[in-house]
Amino acid sequence: MNNIFTTILGFSKEVIDKWRVIYELTRRNFQSQYTGSYLGFVWVFLQPLLFISVLYFVFTFGFRTRPSGDYPFSVYLISGMIAWLFFSNNLSSCTHVIREFSFLVKKVDFRLSILPIVKLSSSLITHLFFVAIALIVALVSGISVNFYFFQIFYYMIAMNFLLLGLGWITSSTSIFVKDIGNIVTVVIQFGFWLTPIFWNIELISTKYQWIIKLNPMYYIVTGYRDSIIYKVPFWVKPYETMYYWCLTLFVLFSGMVIFRRLKPHFAEVV
Repeated sequence: MNNIFTTILGFSKEVIDKWRVIYELTRRNFQSQYTGSYLGFVWVFLQPLLFISVLYFVFTFGFRTRPSGDYPFSVYLISGMIAWLFFSNNLSSCTHVIREFSFLVKKVDFRLSILPIVKLSSSLITHLFFVAIALIVALVSGISVNFYFFQIFYYMIAMNFLLLGLGWITSSTSIFVKDIGNIVTVVIQFGFWLTPIFWNIELISTKYQWIIKLNPMYYIVTGYRDSIIYKVPFWVKPYETMYYWCLTLFVLFSGMVIFRRLKPHFAEVV
């Protein structure tokens, strides 16, 4: 247990010491995403908006489903989608972050472990925009916003911790096993359909709902909806919260250990 806390405190100190480097890399990464395209930064927001819009029309006018009960489907969909898009996009980008910043691998004084943080920080700018959009859609739909809305930042932080641990694992192992990138893509594809984003878990028999709840993104997606729509505080779900954080801390610590052990060999294969 002491080793776990020592490792976490050591990394936290590194992040604090390197905050200027993280800020500068985050700024450059965000600016470079769509440099050279005609629409530039517009693509950062346009692509997710189009995706959400397509899903909305398909499931509203095509399948004619309303899995959100008495609440507008638009609010139900966007509150789940913004969480999933942040997770899936960052899991994919963090997996390839070492190769993307390969020019930094041979710099002895550079902490490569902060690179996933750069990716997460860069995406956070866009994510906050969509959180604001979800809030506006909720208000327009007649859903009142109160204190519980602010707990969305708790779920946001919880998701970032999980992504950081996964990012360390996938980014370090994908350097040596290229199949990791393909595995991540498959996991994201299956995860989209297995997470109750546009469907409600109540559609599944109570006997099997626990299987869906093993997916950590179930906790995040429902948490976003609890914050925006249902006004449910996270502390009334102690078992789900405990499970999520136990899993996240395990992934986070495993990511630290795996990244640290593989890092000395990065320069040999990049």
